[in-house]
Amino acid sequence: MTLTRNPAPVRMTTARRALGRISTGAIRTHVGERGGAPGISARTLHTLDTRNLVRYGDPVPGLGRPIRPTSAGARALIARGPAGTGAWRWLLDQDRVWVAADGSTIPIAEMPPAYCGNAAAWLQRHASLIRRYAAPRRRTDALTWIDSTPLMRALMESAAD
Repeated sequence: MTLTRNPAPVRMTTARRALGRISTGAIRTHVGERGGAPGISARTLHTLDTRNLVRYGDPVPGLGRPIRPTSAGARALIARGPAGTGAWRWLLDQDRVWVAADGSTIPIAEMPPAYCGNAAAWLQRHASLIRRYAAPRRRTDALTWIDSTPLMRALMESAAD
């Protein structure tokens, strides 16, 4: 995406909302010099592009360019918002990485203990919401369920060090 000026980046909450719209279907950029896409400003797209969270397809004459999230963009959605059952299961069923709010993956072994504790506390605070996307048919208590996941066990072990 080519912009004539370098706009200030938007907050990640705004960027994640835009990523959510982009991930639901093929959104195309506006045609011509207008910039942006339906429901997404040019400034937000620029932020997503500079953080390598979106990938643009080839221009379609008269229709703009299709936009899709990159794998980092998908991880950004996983980190702090519903991105689908498979995405949450992937995150919770592994014990190697944490996905930060900006979409970056951090090896749990390299995280400071305080950060691991904060990540574990965030998972516990949002256990019922996460369970709705990751395991909607589970009948157990959401907190008991989230504490039994490999990700939570790894975060707690690292926080205890």
